[in-house]
Amino acid sequence: MKTNAEIYFEEKMKDPEYRALYTLTREKTHIKFMLEKLIEDIDKDTDKKKIMRQARKIVNQVSKIGLL
Repeated sequence: MKTNAEIYFEEKMKDPEYRALYTLTREKTHIKFMLEKLIEDIDKDTDKKKIMRQARKIVNQVSKIGLL
């Protein structure tokens, strides 16, 4: 049995405008956390290869948003 919140969310996701905004907001939040982790690793003087991997992931995530 679904909760009222799940039913409400499913109904909202039927609206294409809401679904697009929700998806974009999720991606934006994901990028924000990725950038915060990158900044933290830079402050810790983490290995350059690891930082570059993280930067590439962020670039890929930004590109993904451009395709939505």
